[in-house]
Amino acid sequence: MIGKERVLDILKNVISLSSVDQTEALFMGEESYLTGFANNYIHRNVGGKDCSLSVRVAIGKKVGSAMVNSFSKDAVKKVVHDAILIAKNQRENLDFVSFAKPEKRKDRDFFVEATANCTPEFRAEYVSKILSKTKAKGFIGSGKFETNALEVAVANSLGVERYTKLTISTLKSVVLTDTSSGYSEYSSTDVNKIPLEDIIRESVEIAEKSENPVSIEPGKYEVILTPYALADLIGSLSYIALNARAMNEGMSFLIGQIGKKVVGENITMYDDGFSQETISLPFDFEGVPKKKVMFFDKGVAKGVVYDTLSAYKEGKKSTGHSLPQPNPYSPYPMNLIMEGGESSKEKMISHVKKGLYVQRFWYTNPMDPRNTVITGMTRDGLFLIENGKITKPVKNMRFIENIATVLNNVLELGKERKIIYDMASVTAPYARIKDFTFTGKTEF
Repeated sequence: MIGKERVLDILKNVISLSSVDQTEALFMGEESYLTGFANNYIHRNVGGKDCSLSVRVAIGKKVGSAMVNSFSKDAVKKVVHDAILIAKNQRENLDFVSFAKPEKRKDRDFFVEATANCTPEFRAEYVSKILSKTKAKGFIGSGKFETNALEVAVANSLGVERYTKLTISTLKSVVLTDTSSGYSEYSSTDVNKIPLEDIIRESVEIAEKSENPVSIEPGKYEVILTPYALADLIGSLSYIALNARAMNEGMSFLIGQIGKKVVGENITMYDDGFSQETISLPFDFEGVPKKKVMFFDKGVAKGVVYDTLSAYKEGKKSTGHSLPQPNPYSPYPMNLIMEGGESSKEKMISHVKKGLYVQRFWYTNPMDPRNTVITGMTRDGLFLIENGKITKPVKNMRFIENIATVLNNVLELGKERKIIYDMASVTAPYARIKDFTFTGKTEF
């Protein structure tokens, strides 16, 4: 880690070297280490450090950017020069007004020393316990154990000056048999809070219970979705509906629906970068503090997220959801949280006369973003539920569904929730949902 003082000195120097209308400097540093395992042995133990400096300048309504991985005097001068040269040769962006202006809000670190200092031996010990169990069962264990320490800082010529550091640890376990697979994962800022025994138990048990699956016909089924599966669905809304870009481009199903009931009354969903139930930065990549943004409050559509460009375009304020600029996917909700209910996984299963228990979805892609229609496959555990009990494993199936319809068909939500992290964080509960549409079946 370079440290706050040195990083901010680098950014201030960038701004001092620029004489154009506006200048923004973004620093991102990362120390990333990974222990990967496959076929019941550790096959890689890798790591590295990297830092980048992104400079963005505005000359009137012309905006240019450049990036460098060196912080030498000459390299910094050159990246500023390149950003200015690029801006001069750009067409005017008529929607551009300004970079972010300073706001008063205390930054918060999501940093845990134990995660930053995690050793290969520590990760290997966790992995060895997974593999010990899979070998004893005659199964094959694969997955990864990754720890990251990051620094992010933003400064601009308008007075923005922010710095934070954070840590992220993720353990994923995939267990294979000749005819099945099981899956479990967990992410936390604190590596010592990863529940190893729970991960082992879940991935091994799902794989064991999934052996020799049967084939059933496609159709509409009542389903129990784990947090992994539900996070996949609602996470898709982040880029196809829950942001100002999708609204401005006419692609969000929320157009004309703000203030109206659009999903079930049991659905409350929001983005909150300061919540303890997520993994987050306290500000976005323009240096704007993250605000809590309510998407659905008891089924009623409330709003979407903004970066500075989309906010100025609509006469609003940025909600602190910019990705590193320039970026065609910005703004983006990176801390999506869905409130749970009072039920449990076991109660939900007991309430299903005939349906399916879905451990996970895979390769989920939008088919009709404007209408939130997506498709994907089940993976790593699919089970038939009959008369309130799981009776047999089922071969994987393809689904095509409308996410908004799914969120209108939620019958129960669980109290237990999990944080699912993959570049962005989604916190989701178990859910019981009626009339979920499966359109095809597989041979595995």
